[in-house]
Amino acid sequence: MTLRTMVRPAVLPCLLMTAMSAPALAQDAEPAVTLQLLHTSDLEGNADAVENAPNFAAIVESLMGDYETSLLISAGDNFIPSPFSLAAGTSDPDVRARLNAALNAAMSEVTGETHEALESAPGRFDIAIMNVIGFDASALGNHELDFGQASLLDVIAPAGDGKTWVGSLFPFLSANLTVGPQSVLDPIFSPGIGADEDGAGTIAPYTVIEKNGERFGVIGITTPLLATISSTKGDPNNPHDDIGTRPNRDDMLALAGVIQPIIDEVEAQGIDKIILTSHLQQIALEVELAELLDGVDIIIAGGSDTRLADDTDRLRDGDEAQGPYPIFREDEMGNPVAIVSTDGQLTYVGRLVIGFDADGRIIPSTVDPAVSGAYASDDEAVLEATGAPDISAAITASPKGRVVRDLVRVIEESALDVSGRNYFADVTVDLNGDREPGVRTEETNLGNLTADANLAYANELSDSPVLISLKNGGGIRDSIPNDDGKISELEIQQALAFNNGLTLITLSPQQLLEVLDYAVSGSEYDAQGKPLNAQGRFPQVAGLRFSFDPLLEPGERVQDVTLLGTGPEGVDVKIIENGDLTRAADQFAVGIRAVSLNFLVDGGDGYPYPSFVSKDPKFANVVQLLKRDVIADGAATFTNVGTEQDALAEYLAAQEGPVSIADTKPAEDQRILNLAVPGVVDTDDL
Repeated sequence: MTLRTMVRPAVLPCLLMTAMSAPALAQDAEPAVTLQLLHTSDLEGNADAVENAPNFAAIVESLMGDYETSLLISAGDNFIPSPFSLAAGTSDPDVRARLNAALNAAMSEVTGETHEALESAPGRFDIAIMNVIGFDASALGNHELDFGQASLLDVIAPAGDGKTWVGSLFPFLSANLTVGPQSVLDPIFSPGIGADEDGAGTIAPYTVIEKNGERFGVIGITTPLLATISSTKGDPNNPHDDIGTRPNRDDMLALAGVIQPIIDEVEAQGIDKIILTSHLQQIALEVELAELLDGVDIIIAGGSDTRLADDTDRLRDGDEAQGPYPIFREDEMGNPVAIVSTDGQLTYVGRLVIGFDADGRIIPSTVDPAVSGAYASDDEAVLEATGAPDISAAITASPKGRVVRDLVRVIEESALDVSGRNYFADVTVDLNGDREPGVRTEETNLGNLTADANLAYANELSDSPVLISLKNGGGIRDSIPNDDGKISELEIQQALAFNNGLTLITLSPQQLLEVLDYAVSGSEYDAQGKPLNAQGRFPQVAGLRFSFDPLLEPGERVQDVTLLGTGPEGVDVKIIENGDLTRAADQFAVGIRAVSLNFLVDGGDGYPYPSFVSKDPKFANVVQLLKRDVIADGAATFTNVGTEQDALAEYLAAQEGPVSIADTKPAEDQRILNLAVPGVVDTDDL
């Protein structure tokens, strides 16, 4: 059977991807072993993943039957604090009973044992779905820790001797993770997986998987930025329960120094076929790392949602390839390495079918584009794979697809339907929360909307005027499509899944410049201003307008900054021009009151706020708006006062007409002006 359909070759959208086309690696040896590697990453459990999960399961089940030697591996970020993940922890006794019953039925089918006492909790349905599909291993991503250490333990490890929870039936892998001796995760963190255990329900540097008589070493990598982009601390006052990484920065040479001894350790066990499942968040980093290691054959890249595809792949409507599938590179010793990646939210099944020679080296010439590549997990692909007359029959006929469908359905019908019918505003446009191009690379209408909402909300709760709003694009997790003309509670929860608390802080003009320079310092663009990467730190703003030149050195990119409506009679005031403070900035020497997110003010995404606060806490005057014990405050009664979700819901409820903010092209943006984009309007002309 096949899911392939010939299409016109996609045009690679950025120079980075073009530069990573395959080198001439020719090997003609007859393969001693042929491996089918199925892979994905960034499942994340948000709206698209929930919808795609049954199809993904059915396609995996179909493909698994094609090759005797097959592996299924995730590159991490398997769940986030999404409505789906959190709904599994509902306190409603009737809903909880239904969730528990579904969980027991599913895990009984998977394990072959009768389960009657399994209990639902946040994140457990996400892991249950992975257990059903049959993952062999996963990297540990940064979002696995968004719930905190205790919640991660609650999801991974069996509970009640496996009677109240089975845990993950596969290991989470990270060779560069460090776990404090008093961390709650220490009992399941292992320096290696022993020969007498399969590693299920543990965190380890690597695992050895035997399939069809062949042994494969699978090594995991977690982003070195873990401490700044996730919730790694347990007790803030206990230095011995922290979690970190080696190194703690994106230094691939240093990371190679950590990973190579693990590769050597695996090879010392007589294993010559090694897969790296890596969550570095920028595929360029995995490509760089590939050339610094010796002994890795395949790297699964995670965290960047990079959609690699070949010319025969049928992609979803509107999708384009962002690079070839696979990317080939040579390792430090000149041996070939294949790098693969797919888009997230279970939108594609990545499939690499590749031969190994007798010495355990991959043979690039054995990759057939008609077989390997990106398999869309849409209805068309499922019907083509199964030959069923309709999608309902196809999923019902797939044991894995049926069980996953039942798990998804019970949460949707029991916990999500009500929020999906609770509306806060009409909408006439699609609100862009996409990753790239989108909230991590440029101004978008959803970025503007939620930044505006935060600013309006802060001014209602503050005793003094709040002039600007600044948040990170990485905190926006989903778009809000105009599919029914309304914006629901569920869509607000999905778009702002982290539901960060809002925080007030006072900044000097110079500090604001430093914040904005940092926010755009990690972004890379080509000479025409097209993004080459997507950084979660990229800002979305309200109350200000700024321009930046991405071709300048980081820290020197922001050119002009204007505070909107802050002068006499509401005129705009330019406080930065050509990267320097203006005389007009002097009137803000007493400070610019800003609203940001508690995650960022605490140093999340590496933002410099903590240094400002420690230097002069009285001037910074940090005020947390989040009230953890207060929910009902106005039109929105589904979340706590002082959170982003509450701010957006209240802002939308106060709208007199529909939301109709058009999403503009970068050349037409009004708040964040990328000076490398041809035709961009100069700030003086706005």
